[in-house]
Amino acid sequence: MDSIRESVLKCLDEFSLDDDKLISELNCIIEKGGGEAYQIIFSVLTHLDLTSDKAEDYWNQILSHRNSISKALGRNVNLRTAICDYFCSVSKDMTNPIVIEIRVLEEALDSLKYDSLTGLYTRRTFDDMFLLEIDRATRYGLELSVLFLDLDDFKKINDTFGHLAGDETLKHVARMIKSELRTIDIAVRYGGEEIVVVLPETGKIDAFVVGERIRERVERTRLDYKGQNISLTISGGIASFPIDATDTENLIKNSDIAVYKAKETGKNNIVIFSEHKRRYIRVDFIADIQVQIVDPNNKIGTLETTSKNLSTGGILFESKYPIDIDTKVQLRIPTGTADEPLVIAGDVVRIEKFSSSKYDVGISFLGIDHAARNGLSKCIRHCIEDKE
Repeated sequence: MDSIRESVLKCLDEFSLDDDKLISELNCIIEKGGGEAYQIIFSVLTHLDLTSDKAEDYWNQILSHRNSISKALGRNVNLRTAICDYFCSVSKDMTNPIVIEIRVLEEALDSLKYDSLTGLYTRRTFDDMFLLEIDRATRYGLELSVLFLDLDDFKKINDTFGHLAGDETLKHVARMIKSELRTIDIAVRYGGEEIVVVLPETGKIDAFVVGERIRERVERTRLDYKGQNISLTISGGIASFPIDATDTENLIKNSDIAVYKAKETGKNNIVIFSEHKRRYIRVDFIADIQVQIVDPNNKIGTLETTSKNLSTGGILFESKYPIDIDTKVQLRIPTGTADEPLVIAGDVVRIEKFSSSKYDVGISFLGIDHAARNGLSKCIRHCIEDKE
């Protein structure tokens, strides 16, 4: 819809002094855009909200009306004049029209639609668009996810570098976020340093990949503000329709809860909302890993084995030997990249026997620092993207 609107505005600007060419170009847009193009033309020119059928009928009648009054006056009548006369004198859809330069009107509309600092949508526009996406997801049985993002330690940036630096930071982060999104995604400056993104036709796993891409990119940023270097990180929470909520209010609420969990676990993190104990996304992860039993009284020592699945909270691997619950272990986990293997400590929290020499062992990670968490997140993201 936005692309059709831009094409209409471009035509109006480019052919403002040549109505015959303008009408010809608008008809070309109509051929490509169909009924929606009729609606947008009248929305731009009159701000009337017409059905596609009604708009098409009015378009044909207005062109005929323009020809009639042009013949009567013995000169070509401007298309805008014909539209105004038709709606005021013939159809009477307008009673008190106001004359305004279209670019002035568009700028006024943009100021209502977009946040002046970040260029993201305003809350009012976002709320309307979000409702439409929920209706569409409900009607067609589609998934939809909300990614709630919050810059870490933003108050510290304002206090240290000043509020103008804070503004530049928000603008910079907003540009990065927009560059990672599709045209159908909807991003809003929700309040202060909070940015909310609606991802239509997107489930939890794919939303996590988007969130991780944004988080990694922000983390890599070193914003130069008047010779001062500003380091940035961002935390995020994800909630999905219909599994977490089926209305806009609760999707926002639950994604916000996930953000608080991300902050509680050390910031610079993307967390998926869940009402259940497991809040981490888990993916199939088949890799050779090394498991070292920390307890010196355990006879197993070091075990070379194969993992089955992985999350940022733990790992499941296959073992030839039973390992007692609460046993402390240290794991070396390959990342699937050129990076060094991750070395992470954990507790045995699950043991399941399949035969006399085959056990599934579940590990819950302990004391993960930022580097380890980021390494796990990258590893999970690569697993997801490799499947695609």
